[in-house]
Order: sequence, then C-alpha cells, then structure tokens
Amino acid sequence: MKEQQAYSSDSLESLLKSIFIFFLILQTGLCALLLMALPWWQVALIGIASILITCSVFIGLYSKIFSIFQRIGTQLDALQHQDFSILAKPVFQAGIVAEFQQQFNALRESLQIHKSHYNQQLFALYQMIDHLNTPILVFDHKQRLSYANGAFAQLFGRPWQTLRHAAPELLGLIKKSEWQFDEAAKQQEWQIRTSRFVDQGQENQLLIFINIKTALRHQEQEAWQKLIRVLSHEIRNSLTPVAALAQSLQQKVTQPREKEALSVIEERCQHLRDFVARYAQFQQPIHTERTLISLHSLIEKIRGIFPQQQLLPQGQDIQIKSDPVLLQQVLINLLKNAEEAGSPPGTIALSLNIIREQQLDFCEIQLLDQGQGITNEDNLFVPFYTTKSQGQGIGLNLSRHIVEQLGGQLSLNNRTDRLGACAVIRLPIATNT
Repeated sequence: MKEQQAYSSDSLESLLKSIFIFFLILQTGLCALLLMALPWWQVALIGIASILITCSVFIGLYSKIFSIFQRIGTQLDALQHQDFSILAKPVFQAGIVAEFQQQFNALRESLQIHKSHYNQQLFALYQMIDHLNTPILVFDHKQRLSYANGAFAQLFGRPWQTLRHAAPELLGLIKKSEWQFDEAAKQQEWQIRTSRFVDQGQENQLLIFINIKTALRHQEQEAWQKLIRVLSHEIRNSLTPVAALAQSLQQKVTQPREKEALSVIEERCQHLRDFVARYAQFQQPIHTERTLISLHSLIEKIRGIFPQQQLLPQGQDIQIKSDPVLLQQVLINLLKNAEEAGSPPGTIALSLNIIREQQLDFCEIQLLDQGQGITNEDNLFVPFYTTKSQGQGIGLNLSRHIVEQLGGQLSLNNRTDRLGACAVIRLPIATNT
C-alpha cells in the first residue's frame, strides 16, 4: 500500500525524465565499453549521435503525450462551463489513446444532448409560469428575486421588474419552517408552495402563491351544486304527482272554496318548480360567446327596464371583448338589487373607467346607489341566503360566477361617503380566451 502511494505521488513528467536519464546513463555505459575497441573520436561521434537521436525521440514523444492531455484539459474546462463547441481532433487514429478520445467525445455529445433537453424543459417551465394566473416567483441562489410572472402585480401592486434582485424581506416574505407572509392578513389569504430547480449550475427556488379564499369558494360552490342536484331531483319528484293530483281534483270538486284551495296548491307547485329551475343554473356550465361590444350601447339597452333611474353612464365609451348577454344580465341583477335596497329614483350612478395593471388594460364598471346598504357582508354571496321577503338568494352569487367566467372580478361594499352600496365589475378590455 505504501509503495502504491509513493508511486502515485510521482508525476508523469518526473517519470518521463527518469526514463530519459536512464537512457542517457545506458548510452554513457555503452560508450565506455566501445572505448576498449574503437578510437575515442569515433566513440565520441557515436555517443553524440545517439544522444541527439534519443533527445529528438523523447521530445517528440513528450510533446505528443502532453498535447493529448492539454486538449482533453481544454475540453474539460469548456464542459465545466457548459460550452460544447470545442472538439479536439484525435492525435492517434488507433490504439488505446484513440479509443480514450472517442469515449471522451461521446461523453461530450451525451452531455450536450442532456443540456439541450434540460434547456427545453427550463424554457417550457418559464413559459408555463408566464401563462399561469397565479403569482409565481423565482429566487436565485443568493435569495434574490430573479423572475416572476404577470400575476405578481396582482399580489404586490407593481410589476416584478421594479423589484428585480429584491430580497424576500422587501416583499414581506419570511422563512421559518416554510415560506410565509409576515403580515397576518396575507397569511390567512395565501398559501405558499415551494420547489427547487437548477439553472446555469445554480440552485433556484420556485414559490407558488395559492389564494386560499378562491380555492375555498370553488369547493363551496361544488358543495352547493351537489346539494342543489339532490334537492332538485327530490323536489321535482314530489311536485309532479302533487300538481297532477290537484289539477285532477279541480275537475271533480264543486265547491268554490275547494277549487280555490286546489288552485293555490297547483300554483305553489308551479312556483316551486320555477324556484328549483333557477337554482339548477348552478350546476350548468356557463357558455360564453365573446364579441367586441360598446359599454354605452349595452347600458342604453337596459335603460328602459329601469326608467325611473335615468341611467347615464359617466366616463368615456369603452369597448371590451366580452359576452353581451351575460354582462347585461349581471348589470340588471345589480341594478335590481339597488332599487330593492331602497335607492330613490334617479340616485343610481354608473361610471366607466380604464385601469392599467401589469401592462394590461382593464375596464372598471362602478355602480353606486343610495339605498340601505349591505347589512351582512359575510353572507353576501351565499346561495339561498337573502334578506328580502320575496328574494331567492341566487342573484349575487350567480352574477359573481358569470363575471369570473368572463375573466373578471365582482366586488360589493358599503359606501364610505354616504349611505348606500358600491358594486364594482372589473373586466379585461381584450382577451383571447
């Protein structure tokens, strides 16, 4: 073991020098033997010639061997920096050295193919990040923001480019056992999931922000849909024979009071059928047909439904790509709610504005009333819940669902300047979806 360590500590240069010195000593000994048989000047000529030949052969061999290692070293240095453009020509065409260079070139090509595939996957990853509507951030190995998608502006209120190379603390992020916001309100609203990937030889962290409230609302919506399916089925199965029996008995009874009672039963059955049919809309997917529409023209078409309000939209006419039928239905629902909330004639105001966020333009439709305001904001979008004696509790929830299907947002709050409510619809001005 000690002998192997001593041998391995010698360099190739030292080994070649030792061999060269050995040959010189051997030639010197041969020359000494020749002095016994030949004149000294002949022995001197033979000795000089043999030394020159040995030196020439040794230098050629030395340079050829080290040129192989120098070329391999240059390639290794290039591979270390992920540069696959350097390809060394083989020094030998056959033998073990040629085979070694062939294997090395095959390794270089294999690494190049793997690098190409990895770059394609990385490109696809960044493309996917750009197209997702949930905020996604990339931090480099120094824990600095290196990339984010357009949804970054929705969460942080400004384009990510303005915060390039920012530390997590500047974004209000802290890492304990997991990444989280240091602000309690955002902690309750957002969940952060992390992943890691390597880019340019450095490890990066991928942070994905999931809106918990949105996810919970979708789960709640699915739960209501399942409940409505069961209720619709059971109620319809019960109403059909009751309505048929009431209609049949009306033809047999003679007393006016009995006929009136049966008529009421039939009428209430029909009312319940209509009630169930409206709620069944929750379980039907909304099909949108988007066209370029003028908001002034859209509002003009619904002015006749609310003649006492004298609706005149404030702000410039805005054209958006949306579904005119669905958007018109949402506005009718909101205007009807405003009137039923006690807003006096001529007090409902509509305004149109253009809002620019993350290099995209959005249209904001604002509806202000002077009614009683919102009494229970927590149950505002809960299906079946209503404070109206004749209400069914479906309008606002369905309106928000329609607006979200159109790629927008619907919010309702009490006014701060006076009594009444404020409804805001925000929609993208142009979309390809």
